[in-house]
Amino acid sequence: MNRRFKIGILSIFSLLGFLIVFNQRYPFLTPKSEGWSIGFMKTKDPLKKLVPSRLNILKKDSLETITNNNTSFIADPFLFFEKNNFYIFFENQEKQGPAKIGLFHSKDGQNYNFVGNVIDESFHISFPQVFEYRNKKYILPESASIDNVVLYRAVEFPKKWKISDTLIANIKLKDPAILISDSLNLIVGIDNNYNQRIFRSDSLFGDWEEDFSFKIKKGNEIRPAGNFFSVDGQWYLPFQNNTEGYGTGVSLYALDSDRFEKFIENQLYKSDSLKWFDRGMHHLNVNPLNGEYYLVYDGDEAHDEEMDFTFISSIKYNLSDLYTYLFR
Repeated sequence: MNRRFKIGILSIFSLLGFLIVFNQRYPFLTPKSEGWSIGFMKTKDPLKKLVPSRLNILKKDSLETITNNNTSFIADPFLFFEKNNFYIFFENQEKQGPAKIGLFHSKDGQNYNFVGNVIDESFHISFPQVFEYRNKKYILPESASIDNVVLYRAVEFPKKWKISDTLIANIKLKDPAILISDSLNLIVGIDNNYNQRIFRSDSLFGDWEEDFSFKIKKGNEIRPAGNFFSVDGQWYLPFQNNTEGYGTGVSLYALDSDRFEKFIENQLYKSDSLKWFDRGMHHLNVNPLNGEYYLVYDGDEAHDEEMDFTFISSIKYNLSDLYTYLFR
C-alpha cells in the first residue's frame, strides 16, 4: 500500500469523522416547517425553564379562516399594554408578498381578535418591537431587506404608523433588539454572515455607532429572540438556539458590562406533546405586568412526513462555533 493511498484513506476517514460530529451538533436533516403560531401566558418568574401553555394559542389556522386562507404563518409577537388593552404586534406572513405587521387586540389578555395589518410595505418587515419613548409610541422592526434599520412612530395608535427615522444605515441587520434606559442604549442583531453586531448611542435619536468593546460570538445563539427585560436591576436578552435546525429553542442570556453570558440554555424549547410547537420555538417577549410577567412567544409545527436538508447551515454553524472557540 503506497503512501499516497494511505493519505487518501486517512483523509476520507477524517472527513467522515468531521461530518459525523457536525451532524450530531447540528443535524443535516430537520423536520420541515408547517408554519408558526403564537402563544401567551403569565408567570411569576421569567428566569426559569418555561413550558408553553396548552390553552393560550393564537393558531395560524384560525387566522386563515379570517383571511380567506391567505395566512402562511404568524410569528415574532411583541406585547404593548395600555389602559387595560392588550395589543400583540406580530409578523404576518401572507401567502403572497412580503411579510407585514399584524395586530391582535384583547380587553382581558385572554380573548384576542385580529385587527388587521397595521404596517404594510413593499419590502419584508418583521420583529415589531413596540415601546414608548418620551410619551410617543414606536416600533423598531427588522427591515434588513432595505439595508437600513428604520424606526416607525405611531400616527394614530395602534393602527397607523409611519417611518420616523433611520437609526442605522447601510446594513442588513436581522432581528435588531433595542435597549433604551437611563444608563445604556444598545441595538443588538446579526448580519448575513452570522456575525453578531452591537451598536451604542447616547439616546434613541443619537448617533448609533458600532461598539467593538463587546466580546461577541459568531454562529449559534447570537440572533436576538425577543426583547431586553430587567429583573432586580439585571438586564436579560433571549437568543435563538438552532442546534436542531432554525428555531429549535430560545436561550436566555444576562448582559454583563462587555458581553452576554448564558443564563438558561433552551429556556423555551420545542414541545413534543403540543403539535403547534413540536418543531421548535424561536421567540420570547417578556413584559412585567401587575406584579407578574406576561409572556408572548411563537412556535413552529413540524410537517408529518417531509424533512429539510440543512447541510449548508449545519456546516456554517459548526465552523462559526469553531471560529468563536479559537479566536474569540
